[in-house]
Amino acid sequence: LLSYTRSMDVVVHLKSIFARHGIPEVLVTDNGPQFSGSHFQAFAACYGFEHVTSSPRFPQSNGEAERAVQTVKRLLKKSSDPYRALLAYRATPLQNGYSPAELLMGRRLRTTVPALPSLLDPALPDYHTLGAKEREKRWRDARTFDKRHKARNLEPLVPGQEVWITDARAQGTVISAHEAPRSYRIKVPQGTLRRNRHHLVSMQTDGEGVEPVDEPVGEDTPTPTVRTRSGRVVRKPDRLNL
Repeated sequence: LLSYTRSMDVVVHLKSIFARHGIPEVLVTDNGPQFSGSHFQAFAACYGFEHVTSSPRFPQSNGEAERAVQTVKRLLKKSSDPYRALLAYRATPLQNGYSPAELLMGRRLRTTVPALPSLLDPALPDYHTLGAKEREKRWRDARTFDKRHKARNLEPLVPGQEVWITDARAQGTVISAHEAPRSYRIKVPQGTLRRNRHHLVSMQTDGEGVEPVDEPVGEDTPTPTVRTRSGRVVRKPDRLNL
């Protein structure tokens, strides 16, 4: 466990993990100062992995990591032995039927819970079936979330478009789309910002997208007939005919 979150401490801890499990191709982190400094960038270049950051001020874009942090924090608060709590978490099967240890190492871990020796023999999961289950679960979770929160896809922004940055309460201009999904680089008077599409509201200039319409003169627009659920016609009082 980390005692400090300085960049050099994080790098040493990651080196220990990479020496045990190998170097990943892509490492996704938030935009903490320990990940944005030159020391961490030099570490990524030396070890040959791509460092991708989530959208600033939008933890939802890094939801898997945020959820994992909440789970581990809850475990550490309830346990007097943090390593025993982590062991139990890594040996507990997930919804797909495999534990984190089985997915990573291809075998079950021996814990304080009695188990047959044959259950501890190495056995690789069926990754084809596992991948199908994971994709189905992600699709089902995304559909439930979109339905509950009435989510909708926002239109993509183009370079040069004027936007309003809701969290910064400032106006800016789109420079380009970021490599991360739904993320953009925005030019503001103070410099350059990176924000998620969730924080950006398109601003239309005066008259943009508006076509003049010739309105007829001297013609009365017919009033639509309004009926109640029972079929009765609703008639407005004469005093409202202004």
